[in-house]
Amino acid sequence: MKKYAAVLMLLSLLLISCSVTQTVGFNTASLSGKSNTQIAATDFFTGVIEDLSSWKANGNNDPVMDVAVSEFAQNVTNSKTTSYVSFRKTGDNSYTGAFNFSDFERLVSDLCLNNPDQTLITVKREGEKTRITLLISLENWDTLTQIVPFLADRNFAVWGPVYNNPPHDYLTESDYKELVAFILGEDGPDAIDASRISITLELPSAVKSTNGTVVSENTVEFSFPLIDFLLLHNPIEFWCEF
Repeated sequence: MKKYAAVLMLLSLLLISCSVTQTVGFNTASLSGKSNTQIAATDFFTGVIEDLSSWKANGNNDPVMDVAVSEFAQNVTNSKTTSYVSFRKTGDNSYTGAFNFSDFERLVSDLCLNNPDQTLITVKREGEKTRITLLISLENWDTLTQIVPFLADRNFAVWGPVYNNPPHDYLTESDYKELVAFILGEDGPDAIDASRISITLELPSAVKSTNGTVVSENTVEFSFPLIDFLLLHNPIEFWCEF
């Protein structure tokens, strides 16, 4: 019997005031199932991405989010674990997508360029217990930029954690917001303050332990401010066991 879970499959698209709602149907034995995704980005941050990156200079005329979603959909299609892949645009900066997968762990590895040692999303089993972990850190940042190339763009990367940590620099939260206000305008800090990344996992069985918030017997919620991702002074790690 399949239950439904939300898993950070589109980790890369949870950036720059972009929200993702994802539901995944899991088979408890093989972690196969179905994924349904909704993506929405604000006009403000989409414009920032396009203005600060070398997007137009490189001859790209399509909206940056269109290309980012299209590239992700192609990566999903290229995985040998997926079938019935379908992504479509539903608004100016909103999208929906769905696909089936036969092996969740292999799918995550495929999305990380066939890297079996990736640490962004891991699944570990001990007896009847399964543990899912999400980890974002400076140590695995390169893996994330392989999934989302614009994060490594030299004109955009200065807004991300690589340049906000030694040996480059160290900006406090207030310093960062002051810089954003100076360069992007007064709307910038407010947009950042209003942005949180939330992930809800509806697990295939009861939650045994987690560092997130238990919403119900088999549902866990994780949430963190966007500024924590942009600065990444400390690793962002969430886990649950069921």
